Amino acid sequence: MACPIRRLSAETASRIAAGEVVERPLSALKEIVENAIDAGARTIEVRVERALDHGFSVADDGVGIAAGELELALERHATSKLAELDDLDRLATLGFRGEALPSIASVSRLRVTSRPDGTEAAAFLAAEGGVVTERGAAARATGTTVEVRDLFFNTPARRKFLNSPGGEMRAAIRMLESYALACPGTGFRLVVDQKERFDWGVAGSQRERAAQIMGARHAEQLLEARGERGEMRLHALLGLPEHARSTREGQVFLVNGRWVQSPSLSQALRHAYGNLLPGGRFPAAVLWLTVPAERLDVNVHPTKREVRFADDNSVFSLVASTCAQPLASLYPPFTVVQGGHGPGEEAQPAWADRVQEHPTDEAQLGLGLPSAPAPPATEIAATAPAAATSADPEFWQLHRTYILAPVRGGLVIVDQHAAHERILYEEARARLEGQQGTSQVLMFPTLADLTRDQFELLLELGPNLRRLGWELAPLGPPTVVIQGVPSGLRVPDAARLLQDVLDGIGEGAGAPTAQDDMLERLARSHACHAAVRAGDALSSEEMRTLVDRLFATSRPHGDPHGRPTFVRMDLDELHRRFGRS
Repeated sequence: MACPIRRLSAETASRIAAGEVVERPLSALKEIVENAIDAGARTIEVRVERALDHGFSVADDGVGIAAGELELALERHATSKLAELDDLDRLATLGFRGEALPSIASVSRLRVTSRPDGTEAAAFLAAEGGVVTERGAAARATGTTVEVRDLFFNTPARRKFLNSPGGEMRAAIRMLESYALACPGTGFRLVVDQKERFDWGVAGSQRERAAQIMGARHAEQLLEARGERGEMRLHALLGLPEHARSTREGQVFLVNGRWVQSPSLSQALRHAYGNLLPGGRFPAAVLWLTVPAERLDVNVHPTKREVRFADDNSVFSLVASTCAQPLASLYPPFTVVQGGHGPGEEAQPAWADRVQEHPTDEAQLGLGLPSAPAPPATEIAATAPAAATSADPEFWQLHRTYILAPVRGGLVIVDQHAAHERILYEEARARLEGQQGTSQVLMFPTLADLTRDQFELLLELGPNLRRLGWELAPLGPPTVVIQGVPSGLRVPDAARLLQDVLDGIGEGAGAPTAQDDMLERLARSHACHAAVRAGDALSSEEMRTLVDRLFATSRPHGDPHGRPTFVRMDLDELHRRFGRS
């Protein structure tokens, strides 16, 4: 029987609407920081107690809110930033819907203290679950302080899906970095549990602000690009190809001062780099794009992270062409292949590579760690490689991606990356659970310029990284000195490997919610980024060692992501295909 249609209570509707605007603690912090920027603040201080969902405050020196308007500010759709629908076409502020404060107030314990310029005293208002509980006078300089405590205390179901405190804090730092880049004329300070994380004063330029955030050494390497098309203007600071990351986390897009996500801008940026970057690598850059307000729709999503351009093609063309100009002086990297021609060259018959035995004196890839004790022969008899003869090679490498090994009754084809990933994953789990890994000391220590959120994650994972074999020392946030790397691996670029491992832990929509989950992500990321790749040449001995170690693991049939590590082709199937009886 159908239920009758009925109106939801005001409280229920308020909490549902709050879930659209305040998806997570980061959303609440972002909305309040945006309000501070809209208020013309020259300094913004964020304080966090334990975790964002436990308690945080944002204090600014902006224009303030009059005492008589404090209660109105907590009413839904009450705003000073627009008066009618047409105002959306000429919007110059980050906020505009009048939903942020009432949405946050409905799912937290909120206190707002504010003093407009020219008034004798400040006033405060406190609310719990959207209901005003207290109001009165207070002492404060000009500006506003918003305190949020016990976020989602009255929506316990929402709390079950919150990210880990550390993951949410790193996301908050990325947000603050982005708005600090958007507003170099505003100072930003972050204090967590009474300890200052950063204090960026007013910067004279966007590059100076980039130096405050990224470090002077890294910022001075950034390439600058400027371009105009009609009324659109673009300013960009572009990372060198070696600054590329395994995720898009290094890309900051600021459209009319608004921190946004944009697949089209990301694609245009990647297009500008062309073949300077291999597949799977993403450029790191900061883009400041200014477009006429009437040509930009910011009312696309409740969180205001998405925007829609009136002319996507013009924006794509401006970004791609402008960013390509300073990159034109750089040259794509080329790999010299010993003993043969590079891929795509036709100096020899197309079939020659299929039968040519690969040289055995290739540079070692570090697969030769002592093999783990092999399992009983009965467990791997069906797939173990057959004994080699003096006349025939035992292993072949196909397209520098697959290892072919004859076995009794057929052929085994091993994916070299997936197989090595399985091996490194099980080693990493063993080390993280108590077996201390050894370190390979670098002859010349190298510097890694991390982002702030990567640095925070590194501090959180310090003991676990040491168990894997990393020897790291902070030089000055966010730069670290790499003194040693996990042994048994060839690491041509230790800084890049460390950044990729850290990126791999944080990628994805959700963050780990327990220590075990964090260790699992670390083990998987380490295995994925440290493993040999498709395209890496392996010697016969390396292939033998890789296969031996694969079948000595607990689950040789799949990598940590569930992909198969090998497939078997039976000799009977080959006979049938060739018409043999």
